[in-house]
Amino acid sequence: MVRQERSDRTRRNLIRAASTVFDQAGYERATLAAISDRAQVTKGALFFHFAAKSDLARAVQAEACVRSDAALVKLTRRETPAFETATAMAHTLVGLLETDMTVRAGARLAREIRTPDDPSLHCHLNWLDALYRILDRARNDGSLLPGVDVRAAAVLMLSMITGTTVLPRLPAGPGASGPSGPSGLQPALPPRHASGLRFPRENGDLWLTRMLHLTRPALSDLPAG
Repeated sequence: MVRQERSDRTRRNLIRAASTVFDQAGYERATLAAISDRAQVTKGALFFHFAAKSDLARAVQAEACVRSDAALVKLTRRETPAFETATAMAHTLVGLLETDMTVRAGARLAREIRTPDDPSLHCHLNWLDALYRILDRARNDGSLLPGVDVRAAAVLMLSMITGTTVLPRLPAGPGASGPSGPSGLQPALPPRHASGLRFPRENGDLWLTRMLHLTRPALSDLPAG
């Protein structure tokens, strides 16, 4: 029993270490040496649990799906209009992508390596399915506007979720933060960059709030919370 617990602990430690390395370096540049060093285990211990880097990647992807799925399932138990649950799901996923290394690494791996169309491994498919199901409920309970294409709405929400992981990480110049405009949703913008565009440095949840503010009228007539 003690040996099994030690083995399980080592495996979990390797998945955490691999999540960090994959998140920082990507699949191609990640090395087993870097992962074993970060986990502070020998190469032999690593190979006992995972025969190849691809096996480690699959383990990270599976763990990312388990973690995010647990968070989404919890939200589906809420007694609120289903469209509100869908927006809560979007905010939750953005939060996980910003704070949970394993979820972020699993999502990155799904983009970088060939992943089966299996929601237990492919985070984006898992999330898309969850969003589709809750938006279908929203159509039935009337919190989604009649005539809205549920599949398109689910893809739109997923696109906003994944998009927020890129935009807030763009470099921002001095004065990126400032008082909000009259609506409370329009920030004071920083000076222009060389590209001529302006990007306030804000977290993904704020970007998602702004995008939902723009898209919500086309999806639901529920008052914004």
